[in-house]
Amino acid sequence: MMISLFTAAALFDTAGCAFITGLASAGGADASAFTVDMERYQVQSLGLAPQHGGDAICPTSAVAFKVVAEAIDSKKSAAVTLETADPKGSANDARGKMDLTEFALAARGGTIENGTFSASADPFAALLGFDVKATYRLDKTKEATRHFAPEYSCIKEVGAAGSSGSEAGRVGSQGSSNGGAGGPGGPGGAGAPGLNLTAHVSIVETPLFDRLGIIRVTGDSEQLTLFDLSAGITVVARGGDGGRGGPGGQGGIGADPQGTGGPGGPGGDGGPGGDGGQVLVVLDHRYPELAESVRIDVSGGAPGEGGPGGRGGMGAPSRSPCSGCKSIPPGAQGPSGPSGRTGGAGGRAGTGTVRVEDVGPVFASLPPGVRLRADPPPEVLPPPPPPPPAKKSRRK
Repeated sequence: MMISLFTAAALFDTAGCAFITGLASAGGADASAFTVDMERYQVQSLGLAPQHGGDAICPTSAVAFKVVAEAIDSKKSAAVTLETADPKGSANDARGKMDLTEFALAARGGTIENGTFSASADPFAALLGFDVKATYRLDKTKEATRHFAPEYSCIKEVGAAGSSGSEAGRVGSQGSSNGGAGGPGGPGGAGAPGLNLTAHVSIVETPLFDRLGIIRVTGDSEQLTLFDLSAGITVVARGGDGGRGGPGGQGGIGADPQGTGGPGGPGGDGGPGGDGGQVLVVLDHRYPELAESVRIDVSGGAPGEGGPGGRGGMGAPSRSPCSGCKSIPPGAQGPSGPSGRTGGAGGRAGTGTVRVEDVGPVFASLPPGVRLRADPPPEVLPPPPPPPPAKKSRRK
C-alpha cells in the first residue's frame, strides 16, 4: 500500500464517519398495485444486483439496481426468490415482483434515486470506491451492502468545444392574407472558436492504484482529473458548430375568390463553423509512454444546416355567393419555400503542440490520497562512439 493507512482513514472520515447518511425512499413502480404483498413473505436475506453486472463503477456513471430477496411464502410454506420491479416498467412487468418502496436505499460516493445510483462526477470523491446499501423496511435487520471499486475509463475528454451558433435563425414572417409570400428565415449563428488550453500530464498513485494518469488543464478552462492510461484521454478545443438556419415563414391565405395561397419563404442559411483552438500539452519527461495516452482535438466546427422552407399558404376558402347558388371552389395551396443552404465550409483546424519536461511543480498540490509517483527519469545512454576510420590500402 503506497498510501498510509492514516491517509485511507482520513478519506473515509472525509466522506462521513457513518457508513451512509440520509436514508431515503428508493422510489417505487407506478404499477405498485400489481406487486406482491410482502406481509405474505418472511424475508430471510437480501442481495443487490446491478444491471451492468460488474464490480467497478466509473465517476459520472449511472447504474440501476434491483433488490433480490430470499424469502418463505407463508401460504405455501415454500422458499421463493423475489426481485424488485423496474420503477419505469409496466404493470404487467410488475406482477409477482416487489415494490421498490419496500426498501430504503442509500449510498456513499454518489446519490441513489428510484433504484439508480449516480456516481459523483468528481474523480477524487471516492478514491476507495462506492458503496450501495438496501434495508428492508419491515425488518431492518435484513440488509445488503455492495462495494464497487473505482475505475476511470469513462473519463475520455478534458477541455470543451467552442459554443455552437444559435440553434436556429429567426422564423420568417407569415405572408399577408391576400396570398403574400412568407418571409425568409434568418441565418444560423456562427460557431465560436475553440479554447486556448495548456494541459500538464503525469502519472500518480492512489490507495487502490499504482499507476493512474492525471491531467491538469489551465487557460480558458480549469480542470484536474484522473484518467485510465490504457484508455487514454483527449484534450478538446474544437471549434463550435454553426447554428441551423431559421425556417421560412408560411405563405399567406389566398385572396378571395379562388386565390392561390402565397408561397412559403425560403429557409435561412446555416451558420459557419468556428475555428479550432490552441492546445499545448506538456508531458512528464519521466514517462515516454504518455505520448500514446494523450490525444489532441483542435478540429474546426461543422457548418450549420440550412433551415426548412416555409409551408405554402392555404388557398382562398370555398364559399357560396348567395343562397342556393353554386359554391365557388377553394383556391390552390401555395408552394413550399426552398430550404436554406448549409453554412459554407467548416471552421479551420487549430494548432496542437506537445512538449516534454519536468511537470513536478504543477502537481505539487494534489487532493488527499493522491500523490505523484517518484520514478526517476529514464537513463539517457551516451551516443555510441564513431566508427574507426577506414584503413587505406597500400599500392604495390
